Formats: sequence, C-alpha cells, structure tokens
Amino acid sequence: MKLNIALSLFALGAVNAFTPQVNGPTLTALSAIPGPGMPPGSRMATQSGPPPNMAQAPAPVRPAPIAKSPSVTVQGGSLKTWAFASPAVERVQVVLKTEGRPLDADVELWAGPDNTPHKMRVYVENGATRPFNAVMETPRGPNTVSVRNIGQLEFPMEAVIEAVSAAGPL
Repeated sequence: MKLNIALSLFALGAVNAFTPQVNGPTLTALSAIPGPGMPPGSRMATQSGPPPNMAQAPAPVRPAPIAKSPSVTVQGGSLKTWAFASPAVERVQVVLKTEGRPLDADVELWAGPDNTPHKMRVYVENGATRPFNAVMETPRGPNTVSVRNIGQLEFPMEAVIEAVSAAGPL
C-alpha cells in the first residue's frame, strides 16, 4: 500500500515536470541573435505561451478607389488608353486577365507633360489562373496608361485601370 502511494506521488510530480511554466518573457536561442538595425549585444525578449488574441486587432481597411474604369476588352493587336489629368492621382493599379488563354501585352505609363514613357512587357501563359496585377506610381501631373495587346486576334484580354489613393495601403 505504501508503495502504491509513493508511486502515485512520484507520477504526479513527473507529470508537472512536462507542463510549460509561463512566468513572463523568456529568451530563446533565436531571439538572442541581434537582428538588423539592433545594436550589438542587445537581446530581444520573446514571450512563451499562447499567442495573443488576434480577433481584437483591427483589420487594415483599403481606401476606396478614386476612379475605377469598367472592364474593357482589348482585342489582339489593338491599343487602349486611360488618361488621368488630375495631379491628385498618385497611384494607378493595372489588372489584366484572360479567359484561360495566353496574355501578351505591352503596358506603358506616359508620365508628365512631356509624356516620358515607362514600359513593361507582360507575358502570362494562363490569364485566368494568374492575372497580371501591378501598381504604378504616377506623381506630378497628367499621366496616361496604355495597354497594347500584342497577342493574336483570337486572344482578347480584359483590362481594368484603377486610380488608387496614396493615403492607404496597397
């Protein structure tokens, strides 16, 4: 009987040895290495235990677009342009997609009063599963975005150009 009591007390003590004890911030081997921008010899404390409650953190809200064009079909071999005359437009988002066909296009930003071209060549095998999406900065003055479908007539694409506010996240 005494042996059973001693074994049960020993077993309870062993169970407590495997439970994590959270007393506050602890240093781990990874946090002991100073990261970029940290002075040498400094250490970062990490907290062990359950992660903080993420449900209470506010989700970032994307600002409403300034101007959004409807979806425009750009046939193979044709050119479409969108002009933004207002200097308040500081970013433009370009979205190009197809219905599962190859996407081959030239995207140009004609910036400023002298229409300095900034060119991109875009090629995607399947524009439905991998649509092209880019955000271009358009500072200082009137800007124009042009999309030229280099593909054949059988490969049309859909283009949406959206003026995005620079105040919020992308």
